[in-house]
Amino acid sequence: MGSQSEVMHCYEQIAPLTERMLILARTKQWAELPALETQYSGMVDRLREIEPLHVLDEAQLARKYQLLSRITANSSEIFGMVMPQLTKLVTVMQSLEQQQSLQRAYGQGNVLS
Repeated sequence: MGSQSEVMHCYEQIAPLTERMLILARTKQWAELPALETQYSGMVDRLREIEPLHVLDEAQLARKYQLLSRITANSSEIFGMVMPQLTKLVTVMQSLEQQQSLQRAYGQGNVLS
């Protein structure tokens, strides 16, 4: 595959990937997101490597910006749904950590005989 077509191939793969991620977020299938996020990150990393080295023609640039628009919209909506879940998770983890700390300090291990 040529480098220019590889650049476009990456964009063509990322757009539907973010759409699948958005569907999962909308249906609150949080456990499924990390695997897709890994794929997404891998493709973005690959683009960072190859894209600066190649010039796209006019048609490819137009398609790239069309795909970027979809990707950006999807990513923004995903972010808006995921961040409250992450905040909730952090709160729960902090609460569990506090409970464990209290149990260590006042739990059964500290009972005086």
